[in-house]
Amino acid sequence: MKGIQNTSTGSFGSIISNNRRFFVPKFQRDYSWDSEQWDDLWQDIETMIEENDDHYMGYLVLQTSDEKNYYVIDGQQRFTTIILLILAAIKNIQKLINQGQEVEDNMRRIDTLKKTYIGNENPVTLEYDSLLELNRNNEPYFRDYIVKLDVLSARNLKNTEKLMKRCFEFYEQKLNASSFDGQGYAAFIQRVVDGLFFTLIEVNDEMNAFRVFETLNARGVQLSSSDLLKNYLFSVVDREMSHQSYIDTLERKWSKLTDNIKAEKLPEFLRYYWNAQHKRIKANEVFKTIRKNVKTATEVFRLVDEMVKYSEIYMALTDASDEMWIDPTVRENVSLLNLFNLKQPYSLLMAAKMSLNDDQFRDLLRTVIVICFRYNVIGDRNPNDQDIPFNNMSIMISSEGRVDYSILTPIIVNDAEFKGAFSEKSFPYSSRNAKVVRYILGKIEHFKGSHQLVSFSDENASIEHVLPQDPGTEWNIDEDKAQRFVFKLGNTCLLERKLNRDLQNVGFSVKKEVYITSNYYYAKRIASEYEEWTTQSIINLQKEMANAAVSIWQIPNVRK
Repeated sequence: MKGIQNTSTGSFGSIISNNRRFFVPKFQRDYSWDSEQWDDLWQDIETMIEENDDHYMGYLVLQTSDEKNYYVIDGQQRFTTIILLILAAIKNIQKLINQGQEVEDNMRRIDTLKKTYIGNENPVTLEYDSLLELNRNNEPYFRDYIVKLDVLSARNLKNTEKLMKRCFEFYEQKLNASSFDGQGYAAFIQRVVDGLFFTLIEVNDEMNAFRVFETLNARGVQLSSSDLLKNYLFSVVDREMSHQSYIDTLERKWSKLTDNIKAEKLPEFLRYYWNAQHKRIKANEVFKTIRKNVKTATEVFRLVDEMVKYSEIYMALTDASDEMWIDPTVRENVSLLNLFNLKQPYSLLMAAKMSLNDDQFRDLLRTVIVICFRYNVIGDRNPNDQDIPFNNMSIMISSEGRVDYSILTPIIVNDAEFKGAFSEKSFPYSSRNAKVVRYILGKIEHFKGSHQLVSFSDENASIEHVLPQDPGTEWNIDEDKAQRFVFKLGNTCLLERKLNRDLQNVGFSVKKEVYITSNYYYAKRIASEYEEWTTQSIINLQKEMANAAVSIWQIPNVRK
């Protein structure tokens, strides 16, 4: 792979040998592993020892220019946790010394282990020239307490410091239960560093590091590309404005961003944010695109400020109850955005909320929902084909503050195509599909004259399958045909939950007696107009529903 200096697989012990030093970039993500990951690692080590085997830990991406000093681009959580485990074992040897056990031998063991796995102690300052230096939030506690094997302070700790403290104590307690002597602890450490293997990837700059991320992500290995972006942005400010106040200001702004967007969602958000104003990019192009366009500290602050604003809209789009949505029509359509699991319109809607007035945003959102209902929910078309029209509209709104609905014409499903797709549509059972079907039936019921529009979340309006999912012998239908028709929209109707509770797979004549007492249009209609319920009945009723659907889900503002 272009830009990679070296790729190899080796043990943790071989990686940290030869007087190498490792640095977590000072703006890299804080230590965040918790008890689940600590225990997983402990169990893996126990299995490794019991089976006299090795254990593979995954990728470790390092950046270096001199093959002596290495920045940990990816793998810092695993790297740091292994060092904390080693330190906990050394601390337990110190306890043996305090108890008077093999004092001289154990002191020599500690001295050797510290030089190998911690670093050399400066005789004047008594500080360690540590093998591993953590980021700006983790390093002070790590250096001043954990590395020195001192009593661990528990006062005024940040959450990430609490995690390091608890991790150290977790392994300290696990090792206590092992009842090793000094030699046993030393042997344990040696077995760990010799048995835990990494695929080591060495690169020589940030851009090469990102190429590694692209390739590994394509192979299904999830790496923290957003951490790389954060480190780049902070390094730009640190280079131009080294005064700590600027870094602190940027840290506050970034914390606000990550308060809104959790770390695992940040790469996804960054792409939607960028595409709201610029020609669309793929997920693996986010870092190099922003790096190319953001080169000064002023541009970094402008970028982060804008991302914070967009992040509030992004999160509001995932929650119809967000206080951003005051208009009930907007709340309803945001609910549908999530019910239909629509992601493609995010950039467009973010741009619209930033640049349009409330009425324009409401109209655009309503139009988008109907377009996507026809295209995605009923039409089952490729959602990737929506990217270009939505992106073109986003750029127009962001740059010109106006809307041209003709841009969306390529993704309009016309009435004839929509009617045809609706006539054939099935919704196999799932909790999400049940809500979609309730939404569709509720809209059609309302169109047919029902005074109250049924909400898709109203579980009192149960989904009744006229032909049951498990029909008895009285239905006189073969199993294959039943499976093809049972989830068709034409085989469903709304029914009060109290009426539906005892129906299950009874025959149609019994069901009709219940349906006729219902307040829902189609339940009454089926009971009064159908003597029997056949596959042709389902086809006919669904075609009737399709005719209604064309009128209900008309696309405003756009000529078809």
